[in-house]
Amino acid sequence: MSYFVRHMHIMDNWVIGIDLGTTNSCAAYYKNGAIEILENAEGERITPSFVYFFKQRFILFLNIIVGQYGAHMAKNLPENGIYEIKRFIGKTYQEINLQNNLQYFSFKVEDDFNNPIIVIQDKNKVFKKTPKEITTIILQKIKNDVEAKIGTVDKTVITVPAYFNTSQRAATLAAAKAAGFTVLKLLNEPNAAALSYFFKNNVDDECYSLIYDLGGGTFDVSILKKTLNNINIICVDGDTSLGGKDLDNLIVDYVCEKLKNEYEYNPKSDRRTMRRMQNECEIAKKTLSFATKTSIIFEAFINDHDKVQIDLTRKQFEKMGGKLFKRTIEIVTRCVNNSGIAKDEIKHVVLAGGSSRIPKIQELLSAYFDGKTLNKSSNFEECVAEGAALQAAMFSCNSEQRVDKIKITDVIPLSLGTVMNCGEMCFIIKKNTPIPTSKSYNFANVYGNQTSITFPIFEGERLEATKNRLLHELKLYNLTPAPPRQCQLILTMNIDQNGILTIEAKERNRNNVKEVKINYARGTQSDKEIETVLLDTTNHKAEDQRFMTFAKKKKYLLDYCVSAKYNFEELLRKDDKIYELCENTLELLKSLQVGNEDIIEELTKEIKEKCDPIAKEYGFKYMEDL
Repeated sequence: MSYFVRHMHIMDNWVIGIDLGTTNSCAAYYKNGAIEILENAEGERITPSFVYFFKQRFILFLNIIVGQYGAHMAKNLPENGIYEIKRFIGKTYQEINLQNNLQYFSFKVEDDFNNPIIVIQDKNKVFKKTPKEITTIILQKIKNDVEAKIGTVDKTVITVPAYFNTSQRAATLAAAKAAGFTVLKLLNEPNAAALSYFFKNNVDDECYSLIYDLGGGTFDVSILKKTLNNINIICVDGDTSLGGKDLDNLIVDYVCEKLKNEYEYNPKSDRRTMRRMQNECEIAKKTLSFATKTSIIFEAFINDHDKVQIDLTRKQFEKMGGKLFKRTIEIVTRCVNNSGIAKDEIKHVVLAGGSSRIPKIQELLSAYFDGKTLNKSSNFEECVAEGAALQAAMFSCNSEQRVDKIKITDVIPLSLGTVMNCGEMCFIIKKNTPIPTSKSYNFANVYGNQTSITFPIFEGERLEATKNRLLHELKLYNLTPAPPRQCQLILTMNIDQNGILTIEAKERNRNNVKEVKINYARGTQSDKEIETVLLDTTNHKAEDQRFMTFAKKKKYLLDYCVSAKYNFEELLRKDDKIYELCENTLELLKSLQVGNEDIIEELTKEIKEKCDPIAKEYGFKYMEDL
């Protein structure tokens, strides 16, 4: 085959969209003006994100079944059925929400240097799989099924929750690469839902829309501005540990309590029983979206009881889920408030994700928007995949995938920056900045002849840097020896279209560069921090302003003493009492905190009275106010 023919074949390959969901996954592509959901090998439009492992005699490796048949086979060996892996990927083992959910999983999860690892036990042999490896297996199944229908596919757009952090995004990219995909973009799920909605409903007018996306394991809210050829993301919010599975777990807890009280039976010690119960409770939840009551029935479940029936009404479910329902509305409220857009300016409220079918959620959301009719025309389970297919078509070179391009401008949810000399936050990329983006900030050495400098990288909105979340520390060595503030440095932060953050520290006019790609996990308390950071900023506004006043006074005295000390050293006058006073003052400044402003003012007055005359007499350099 000639190079030209091979090249044309590659160019003609389809680019598909994949909704990689917590509970279910879905693939789609755009062709000749229409979006088509790509059925899997079983003939279904949706593939359960479920992986079942089993071992056959005399075979050393594990066999794998993905999807509905894997879920069916796992009824006999539930500890070998892996599901909801999206709740693990890119997270640490100690992450608080992950720990809270472990009791509901029928498979075993262990701590591998603070990374969760899935353990599959087969008789005397133990197999271990990372969340990334499980995700790769799901994506390989999708790839094989798609290629059986439309031919070779190696390029894709994959959707992720808007509030997936860098570590979760990087792990998703790595899993896709291992599955044989080149990911052209990680598209935020609410943005994908918006694309699908605008395309299907021919929305041409300029307007604001809110996307409410409650999936199996995550919740996202986005406010978008639709213009003629653009969708601009105005504001995002969400929770990567809130979804339909949390509502299932409420019913599981209710059933377990009933069994414990009425039958003296605790099912939580039996993995097989728990998996069976989870399936029944999920069905009950879905049923209550269409009926006002249902029954959860277990046959041959408890000794001496052929059948156990537990009734559940919609009102009971709404009561037990009330806090979670309310929490989604609180996140919607916060997103609207942070967007700076009035509620009545939002024309479309679009529902996505299977759990947004719940009547009480729709009632609360409509009430928040003063009775507005919600947009429910999109297929809840498929609209995200459809949006991904549209975005994929925009990247495609295949003539049959030509689509009018709509530019989607995404934003970062929280500000990124580093710390200044006296602890104040330097915001380099501010929250809700459109991405991709690259921002730089100029710094300088603090001390004379400083040999290295450390840039701690923080995420958050507090003016005192340490009140924000530390992501990483970047250290640049071998600085050019220079007087205070004379060695010029540039710190650059770059966020690509997939939300991956790269930091570069560079000494100006020298090839002295250090770069790091930050792949961070949220850690034990970070989900709570993400949820409350904007509220904390508002509540602590006065505290932050007081800190900035303190930091300004401290910075002035620090810079003064450092420069004076450097000049004394240049004059070989280290024995001077003023030099000693500068040294002692710099040491004391390390321990002074907010509330010590009077001490700083007294020290500044004392040291200037003694040092200014000498500085003027000898013409001290680098003293900014002389």
